[in-house]
Amino acid sequence: MSSRNLAAALLGLGLLTACGDNGTEPPDGIRYFPLSVGDTWTYAPADPIFGDPIEWRVTKRAGDTVTIARPLGASHSGPVRLLDHLEEIDLLLDLGGPGPFYRFTMGSSWTHRDPWECDDMSEWTVVEEPDPITTPAGTFLHTVRIERQSAANCTDAGTMMEWWAPDVGLVRWDELNFFAGGPLAYELVSYSVDR
Repeated sequence: MSSRNLAAALLGLGLLTACGDNGTEPPDGIRYFPLSVGDTWTYAPADPIFGDPIEWRVTKRAGDTVTIARPLGASHSGPVRLLDHLEEIDLLLDLGGPGPFYRFTMGSSWTHRDPWECDDMSEWTVVEEPDPITTPAGTFLHTVRIERQSAANCTDAGTMMEWWAPDVGLVRWDELNFFAGGPLAYELVSYSVDR
């Protein structure tokens, strides 16, 4: 084998390795919830009749403790205090210390805590999302889908599925909404994150 062919074969092998086993996985070091001060995400219901856009903003960080401001009085209002462990995000609850909020490792399952929505201690699981997710903010590859595995116990069933994109954050969520009469999608319309 010539040195040119050997170099091309090694380059191709390196590119395949960087993509993961099936060519669809993001490379190592990807963060599904970047949490630097100043990072912002703006979401809106897919049907504007169901509300105005809402903005989440990282306002403070001290070590692994992060504060996110979410508009008061709106769905998913804040502020929210989180513990950032890269692939795991815990929620700092007012009573009882930290609780599992998000996990981003494929196949992970946990009891989700969210006192701002429906804190029914539902079971959530991370599954692969093979398709690109398109929102007004763009098309996102290598997303993970987080699914509620247990039945909702609240009047409004709350969030049922979420899609998170590497180095971007939450790009879409679907919730069962009493006023919508069924599923309601919220989509990322703009964002600014420190990469």
